[in-house]
Amino acid sequence: MSDPYPINLNLTDKPVVVIGGGRVAARKIRSLLAAGAKVTVISPTLSAQIKPRSVTWLQRPYRSGDIAKFGLIIACTSDEAVNHQIVMEANAFQWVNNTSEKEQSDFFNVAKIENHQYLITVSSKGRFPKMTKFIKRQLVIWLREKKWFREES
Repeated sequence: MSDPYPINLNLTDKPVVVIGGGRVAARKIRSLLAAGAKVTVISPTLSAQIKPRSVTWLQRPYRSGDIAKFGLIIACTSDEAVNHQIVMEANAFQWVNNTSEKEQSDFFNVAKIENHQYLITVSSKGRFPKMTKFIKRQLVIWLREKKWFREES
């Protein structure tokens, strides 16, 4: 993915599936819920950071066909073979993010700075996550100095 097309998605009430229940899944789920998505999680276990009542939890390993009714799919298991299987099972109308293999993903997440006035995103096209975080921190410092930014409580 050399030249991604940047967009903001309205996920309000949209079904999204996350396969995996660990630390990475918890971070993705937190953002998806904040965006209003209806999140289904497929995983035998859930990180303590994921509130089971906030998602539809299928407490089991991934099974072939589980992604059939979802347009947005996030594969973040600790098993690369399962993540790859999910990518291979997706059809052309489904968007898949394999968090362990950027090259197998249709999209990737960006760092964001957000308040009630605006949303600013920063991306290194998935190549340099540490640099992306650094740039985000520097932007927040600059915005605060200009008094153009304050986090919502």
